[in-house]
Amino acid sequence: MFAEVVLPLPLDKTFHYSIPEALKDIVKPGMRVSIPFGSKKLIGYVASLVAESSVAKVKDIFSVVDKEVFLTEEMMLLARWISNNYLCSIGESYAAIISPALSSSKRKNPAETLIEKVYEENISHTLTPNQAKATEEIKNGLRSNTFKPFLLFGVTSSGKTEVYLNAIEETLKLGKSAVFLLPEISLTPHFIRLIQNRFHDKVGIWHSNLTGREKFNTWAKAKNGSVRIMVGPRSAVFAPFDKLGLIIIDEEHETSYKQDQKPAYHAREVALERARINNAVIVFGSATPSIETFYRAKTGEFGLLELKERVGEGVLPPVRIIDSRKQYKRSKILSEPLIEALEKTLAKREQAVIFLNRRGFAPGVICEACNKVVQCPNCSISLVYHFDDKKMKCHYCEYSQSYPKVCPSCGAGELYIYGFGTQRVEHELKKIFPQGRIIRLDRDSTKRKGVYEKAYDDFRKENFDILLGTQIVVKGFDFPRITLAGVIDADISMYFPDFRSAERTFQLLTQVAGRSGRSILGGEVIIQSAHPEHYALGFAKNHDYPSFYDKEIEFRREMNYPPFTTLCNVIIRGKNEAKVTEAAEEFKKQLIRDKAADSRFEVLGPSPASRVKLHNMFRWQILLKGKKSDIIQSVSKIKQNLDISGIIITFDIDPYDIL
Repeated sequence: MFAEVVLPLPLDKTFHYSIPEALKDIVKPGMRVSIPFGSKKLIGYVASLVAESSVAKVKDIFSVVDKEVFLTEEMMLLARWISNNYLCSIGESYAAIISPALSSSKRKNPAETLIEKVYEENISHTLTPNQAKATEEIKNGLRSNTFKPFLLFGVTSSGKTEVYLNAIEETLKLGKSAVFLLPEISLTPHFIRLIQNRFHDKVGIWHSNLTGREKFNTWAKAKNGSVRIMVGPRSAVFAPFDKLGLIIIDEEHETSYKQDQKPAYHAREVALERARINNAVIVFGSATPSIETFYRAKTGEFGLLELKERVGEGVLPPVRIIDSRKQYKRSKILSEPLIEALEKTLAKREQAVIFLNRRGFAPGVICEACNKVVQCPNCSISLVYHFDDKKMKCHYCEYSQSYPKVCPSCGAGELYIYGFGTQRVEHELKKIFPQGRIIRLDRDSTKRKGVYEKAYDDFRKENFDILLGTQIVVKGFDFPRITLAGVIDADISMYFPDFRSAERTFQLLTQVAGRSGRSILGGEVIIQSAHPEHYALGFAKNHDYPSFYDKEIEFRREMNYPPFTTLCNVIIRGKNEAKVTEAAEEFKKQLIRDKAADSRFEVLGPSPASRVKLHNMFRWQILLKGKKSDIIQSVSKIKQNLDISGIIITFDIDPYDIL
């Protein structure tokens, strides 16, 4: 017998290896094996066993990496689907499913648990009529043993979590397992506690900050059935359950579910396929669903379950849109209405959340003489000034330098900062409210392990009055004493050259607004914008997702954007700018030649990418619009034939970033 082996490399072919006598009864499809590859020793995946090989000199497998099968037949089917749908090799799909941390060297102490066993008494939860109706629909789907997708569409604080937990309870009763996906595991310590208190040792936690040993132990427990619920971000979708009954994707609209590296899969679509393979139920939850998901619910592809009201005594707070062009007196950053609202909040000893989706002190430094912005030498991006360590930093390649004394371009002009980030807003808040206890949360302040969790607990215990931050603060901070939510600059995402810019703006504003008014204390929301007339703000003000969807779906239909078409962003990268341009033009020629006269899809470009240089690589792009199967068929042919030295070409199906 011979083993057909797949390598985790961008190679669209398999390799045959002979199986030594000592391993003949051990090697099975789905196992990892150590094999010779040229002068190297690599780890490969056994795709199948074959009786004959046409290879003249077949080399022997060195050894098996694992005693058990790592990739089940189901996972191998899923890997093939990922390969076909995201233009990557089957080996790259296998590597996405099997974490590199799952190596044999990590197998000590298999009984070690990742869950801190501090369980509170289980409290009885009475469902509202709407929650009960949604829960029963999901339970009926689970009992039917058929593939059933649902969208749980509920306003912020409408009790979606309790529906999820009841669905998981039913899944376990039926002898099956559940995967629970969250946008970012480190941002939801309260939810981890909640699900652990309900299901105790049956819960496994999966995320990138785990050590190799912790990952292996969690993975092994899921495989042997001692863990039956896996909670984690997008990669948790690959939990090795053999009886998968339920997949939940909370905040399904979040962009973090889209992988930005090859294979650039979307966890939402992978989860759908996995649920389909397993005849499982999948539940997508959001107060602001992606346009694509809501369209699928409206057209009947997904079941639509709605929670239209907040549970308990909370009500959706009133929202004020402040024209930031004419509302400043005491501050150039905080409008008068926002300052006054903060004063009232502090006087009543209540809490506020202030949101700005831009970290650092100032987004740029400009020269007064030559008017040039100080840029990163590796990226065509302005350096951001960080006050904490007096550094200029690139938020893409992590390059940093000291604040320059003179202009790097002309060597003469005086430099000054422009704009503001969370650090500058923090300074402004402390200046205006010296009595206020302020905490800032963003990627800079939460680099050290445990900082977010401590901040969460401190804010819950009311050790702080004002929470300031980036997107980190719009998830998880669900406390009764938050009565004010403020948005410093709603325009940051509104006019990006991206068809999803209005959708992202609406989602962010709605999620921020959702932090306020969750108790009998009530609340309010203040949004500062230089474009108060924009429809995304108008619908966010009224908490009106259906009307926003109606307007946005017509725009998508008219311009032929998803969900009415598939996009593929082709990025051509290289260190030689001329070569990149040449490769982009050649790719376009081959595309046009391949699709011939029937014009099966639209080709936009090539053109320089908006971020034309990143990590010292020049970038051009071609955007394809059309039927997914047509795009994949044409691009697959070209990528096999186009091999230009020094050029890297990547393909992003259904991209979430076209800049």
